[in-house]
Amino acid sequence: MTFKKFYMAASIILVGNLLGIGIFIKEEKEKSMEYLERNPYGEGAYEETLVAETKGKTQEITVYVDEKNYTEKEMMDYIKEAKQELNQWIKKVEKRCENFEFPQTLKGNPVRISWSTGNPDILSWEGIPGKNISENGENVEIIAAISLGEETEIWKKQIMVYPPKLNEREKMQREVQKEAELLSKNPSGPLYLPQTLEGEEIRYKKTGSNTGRIVCFLSFVLGFGVYPLQKEKEKKKQESIRKEMQKDYPDIIQKLVLFLRAGFTIRRAMEKIAEGYLRSREKYQMKERSAYEEIVRTCKEMQGGIYEAEAYERFGVRCEVSQYKVLSVLLVQNLKKGNQNLLELLEREEAVAEDERKRSAKVRGEEASTKLLLPMMLQLIVVLMILMIPAFFSFL
Repeated sequence: MTFKKFYMAASIILVGNLLGIGIFIKEEKEKSMEYLERNPYGEGAYEETLVAETKGKTQEITVYVDEKNYTEKEMMDYIKEAKQELNQWIKKVEKRCENFEFPQTLKGNPVRISWSTGNPDILSWEGIPGKNISENGENVEIIAAISLGEETEIWKKQIMVYPPKLNEREKMQREVQKEAELLSKNPSGPLYLPQTLEGEEIRYKKTGSNTGRIVCFLSFVLGFGVYPLQKEKEKKKQESIRKEMQKDYPDIIQKLVLFLRAGFTIRRAMEKIAEGYLRSREKYQMKERSAYEEIVRTCKEMQGGIYEAEAYERFGVRCEVSQYKVLSVLLVQNLKKGNQNLLELLEREEAVAEDERKRSAKVRGEEASTKLLLPMMLQLIVVLMILMIPAFFSFL
């Protein structure tokens, strides 16, 4: 983890220094200048702050830089060039039946163009053909006002506008709409649909919704997905219980050793642990702890008449954690064989459990630092953006 922190710190320092060096070099190059570039026509003027150096004096001044302006001859040349380009453009588009897409600007030419047409119902000022166009086409005049600075000239052209080409569905749609409007003379009444079209009977029905199919599909997905999800949820729950029991194991061993040293029997020591847990739960409203609940259950089994050794065996089986199975074996062996070294064995188990607790704490700390890696990387990205975005715009 130390290496990761060092790597992140080194990355920030390296990127920041590279950006700083790049900006420094650019600023050094721009310090000495003989002229300021004007903005293209139409983009407006700007002010530039400069440091003016004279003999023994340095003054900070602001220079106003107007946008590019053109002479009368240059403006007329641009307008003339625009007319030629529009003549070329109209040759390409006048046979099209779709949108004309009137150009507002021309590439490499600073002129501005505004459009109008002689019949907006046939061809709108946006270049969109109308609906009621004869199959033979309609003659329409298009007008373009080409302007640059104070100069403006008008460009006109007569073109034929034809109705857009329709596919089979669009043709039927137009015919049905036309016939329906003829049948429905009362604008406040319903719209009557034609029952025949070009001599053929026609029927209508509303387009269906896919809601039913979607519900069926989702029910299948949910039905088949519930089992694995439930299984995964149960697996996570069991894993959580296992980790909780491992966490409680050192405390249980310590309490057991403490009671045995005080002269209690194994059974009495287990009962004292169960009593203390139940008392704490009632007093402090603690949530259930699986390991302690199993001890309580074991004590109730012994009170119900189950042999002590069998109760400890059941305790080890139910816990399903290796540490508790070892504890169960030690307690059963002590009862069956009269092992006099039980306290010594439990003290060793206590030392092992304490070492395991420390190792688990270390692992959890490493997992927590790993989970923090993503937020740290996001913070790094934010820092880099704060450094790079201003630098990027300064290069533009």
